[in-house]
Amino acid sequence: MNSDLQIWQMFQVGHEASFKILFERYNNSLYNYGFKFTQDNAIIEDSIQELFVKLWSNKENLNNDVSVKNYLYKSFRRTLVKNIEQIVKRNNAVNSSIEHLPFTIELPHDVSMIRKERVLEIKDKLDQALSRMSPRQREIIHLRFFDELTYAEIANIMGLSTKDTYKLYYRALDNLKKHFGKFGVLVLLHFLNQVKM
Repeated sequence: MNSDLQIWQMFQVGHEASFKILFERYNNSLYNYGFKFTQDNAIIEDSIQELFVKLWSNKENLNNDVSVKNYLYKSFRRTLVKNIEQIVKRNNAVNSSIEHLPFTIELPHDVSMIRKERVLEIKDKLDQALSRMSPRQREIIHLRFFDELTYAEIANIMGLSTKDTYKLYYRALDNLKKHFGKFGVLVLLHFLNQVKM
C-alpha cells in the first residue's frame, strides 16, 4: 500500500482515487478527534466534509512534502473550532473561545486484557482526574496517547510552541499523578498505550 505522502502527491495532481483513499484513511480518526470537542455529529461531519472540499479545491496550491496526518489534524481542528464558535456565537453563548470547548476523553469499552472490574475502577479514577484538567490538557493527552503524535506535531496542531507543548503535557501528567501516584501513572500510561482508539 502506498504511503500517505505518495497518496497525497497523487491527489495533488488530480488523482481522484487517491483523494478517496485519504478520505477513507482519515475520516474515522478525524471524527473521533472531533467528538472530543463536541458530540454534535452534524458539526463534526460537516467540518470533515468542508476540510476535504477545501483540500480538493486547493490541491495545486498545497505543499507536496508534508506530514499528511499532522496537516489533516491541524486543518480539521481549525475548521471544527471555527464552525463550533460560529454556532456558539449564533446562539449568543457567553463562552465562545476554544478555551471553553469541553474536549472529552473516553476509554474504549472493549478492553479484554484487564478484568472488567479493574478497567471500570481505572476508568472512574481517570474520569475524575480528567474532569479536573483543562480542555487543552485533555486534548494533549488524547493526541499523545491515542493518536501517537510527536510533541512537534501536537504543537503544530494546537498552535503552541514545542516548549509550551511540553509544559502543557507535563502539567497534565502532574494532574494524573495527584490521582494515581507516581507508580499509578506508569500503570495508567501503559494502560492507555494498550487501549488506543
